[in-house]
Amino acid sequence: MKSAAAALVAVALATASLTVSGATAAQAPSWRTLAASRQRGSADTLHVDVVFDAGTVQVGAASDPLLYDLKLRFDANHVRPLRRYDASSRTLTIRSDSALDREFSVDLRHGAMHMGSDGDSDHGSDLALALARGLPLDLSLALGACDATLDFSNLAVRRLHLRTGASESTVTFGTPNAVAMSPLDIAIGPAGLTVHQLGNAHADSVRIATRVGSADLDLAGNWTGTMHLTVTAALASVVLHVPNDVGIESRVATTLGSVSAPSLASRNGASYSANWNTATRKVVIAGKATLANLTILQDKGSP
Repeated sequence: MKSAAAALVAVALATASLTVSGATAAQAPSWRTLAASRQRGSADTLHVDVVFDAGTVQVGAASDPLLYDLKLRFDANHVRPLRRYDASSRTLTIRSDSALDREFSVDLRHGAMHMGSDGDSDHGSDLALALARGLPLDLSLALGACDATLDFSNLAVRRLHLRTGASESTVTFGTPNAVAMSPLDIAIGPAGLTVHQLGNAHADSVRIATRVGSADLDLAGNWTGTMHLTVTAALASVVLHVPNDVGIESRVATTLGSVSAPSLASRNGASYSANWNTATRKVVIAGKATLANLTILQDKGSP
């Protein structure tokens, strides 16, 4: 027992030494700005791959005739940004990693390792990204502790994969998408998501997943046909606002969760709106709520 205790003390002292020697002395921020843009030229599509650790992110439409226009403000003491454009694959890659000098420690009591500190958010970067109008876009956005404002109005988004961590994200489709989108895939962590005018996305298949967070989705917009919406929620709250002319079918399973849909009636293992058989456009809602609440509202006066 004595030797085991001594070994534990030795590990603790070694860990403390590692933490102290690895810690970086407090430094005043060294703010820099990276600005880059490119003419559209003959490009017929654009792939955008963004991995952003912390800060604020804004995405919108660029001024003609630009392919992209970006401005990235960052603290050079804590962040190493990357911007690369591959003309052969038409791919724009953006990275902002603030994990360069994070403190490493070991929690002996709980047997866990930690990378980072409570002050990481102080070193967040600010990204403003504008993308070409009318050009088919394939977007992959992985955002960490960010406040994100993503406005896809006046853009032609062909694919969208959005992953967020501890962030608050607002997604807007203010105008009808110029191309059909497949798929529209959003997964959010312990944070909040608000989507405005999702109907304008022109996406037949929409997947929304949230864990320990909340989502507010407005399906308004100019769309036709049937939207297939899959909602997977765990320890979360999701609210769907559906225009009153849209027919609704809901088949959402629950595990210690609930589905509230005041305007729907149950039959044959599903729930339907009164206008399901006559509506010219419809939404089929599927998925699962685990320790989560899903509310489906048929909003009167919604466009």
